[in-house]
Amino acid sequence: MSATVPQPVTEAHRTDQPGARDFRQEVTNGIIRLLEQGVAPWQKPWNPGAAALGMPMNPTTEKTYRGGNALHLMATGLRKGYGDPRWMTYKQASERGWQVRKGEKGTQIEFWEMKPGSDRTRPHHPDDRGEGRTSPDDGTDRDKTRLIHRVYTVFNAQQMDGIPTYAPRQHSPFEAVQAGEQILENSGAQVIHDQADRAFYHRAQDRIHLPPKEAFRNAAGYYGTVLHELAHWSGHPSRLNRSTLTESYRFGDTNYAREELRAELASVFLAAERGIPHDPEQHAAYVDTWIQTLQQDKHEIFRAAHDASAMTDYLLALERERTVEAERPAESLAPAAALIPAQVPNQEYGKSGPLSRRDEVAESLTAAESLTVRALGNTAQMLPAQIQSGIYRGPIVGETAYHLVQQQSAHSCIAHFKGLLDRQPQVGELVRIQYAQAKGTVRACREPAKSQELGR
Repeated sequence: MSATVPQPVTEAHRTDQPGARDFRQEVTNGIIRLLEQGVAPWQKPWNPGAAALGMPMNPTTEKTYRGGNALHLMATGLRKGYGDPRWMTYKQASERGWQVRKGEKGTQIEFWEMKPGSDRTRPHHPDDRGEGRTSPDDGTDRDKTRLIHRVYTVFNAQQMDGIPTYAPRQHSPFEAVQAGEQILENSGAQVIHDQADRAFYHRAQDRIHLPPKEAFRNAAGYYGTVLHELAHWSGHPSRLNRSTLTESYRFGDTNYAREELRAELASVFLAAERGIPHDPEQHAAYVDTWIQTLQQDKHEIFRAAHDASAMTDYLLALERERTVEAERPAESLAPAAALIPAQVPNQEYGKSGPLSRRDEVAESLTAAESLTVRALGNTAQMLPAQIQSGIYRGPIVGETAYHLVQQQSAHSCIAHFKGLLDRQPQVGELVRIQYAQAKGTVRACREPAKSQELGR
């Protein structure tokens, strides 16, 4: 999907001074104020036809903002009444011939950049789960990298002269329903309509329970609700293994409220991405707990937004990959050959004469498909890794000549090119594989702790 971290690393308008301001505390305080007023972005009913409620994006890079930056810009736009989701730096605007009006005040965002570092093992800072950051599960860095944290100033399009008028895409109710159905169907989640007036995800059963569709006011309301529960579903140990889900026990405990916050934010991000209505009324009971949690930890809203972006990416990736799979040709070897990404360097394909090995790579993918069927059953799907920005978590269930096969869900596996990974995990190993520009980073994952099952 297009939701990747903006990279304004060459911009001249960097405003951070060490120790001068506490950016995260300022953002957290602003979110708390909105929560107390009942107008936070995820508390306002979602109108998919309203331009102001689109995901914040940078029109000069054509990328949407993610995580805490996305939430902060949404909140700022809501507070200031901006009806345009476009944000960019002063320099980016000037290079396009657009002029920020004199006296306009910018909005700060943060950017995390990974730089080569030392060999030493060091504890990671609490900020390390910021934009684009992935920390090892044991809380230390062993990958010879270090984080550079920068703060930039951006301006909304409504603060500029000369910029073309924004023309938002209007989503019809039919399109919203269709988008919701596609995401739900392609996820493979089990949905059971056996409740009178409750909607929840049951962790032990790994199922979503809902009232009958007829019990909802309209179809859009139904899909808005089911996608909230699908956000919880994404945290199962076989998927994203989110601790706020796996380590929550009962209504009222801290993790329960933190998990609800993540599902709410993911619902908002999904709504903005695909035009699916969001109705926050049923989650008002959590507001006081959210305020208390944010007051105690200025990093929590950033962690929650980071997780919500990962949840959104995961669900939309399932939809996209199933759609691509459905459109693949029926021939046996041609589909596998078509999955060899053109942007992968040729030398990754073979040990000698890469172009002569292309058929071997295709055969390896075909073998990976057969392995997937053996591991998960005849209805299982084998999907290619999205090597520009994909994130995958699960056990390695097998390998072929050129690929590792990783279970992604009960119904799907992911095929990874061995040559694109920084190390090769063993079959049976539980790992998290994250891609950036056709390079995959492999990190070991710990098995989730045993805990009491919770229906939510």
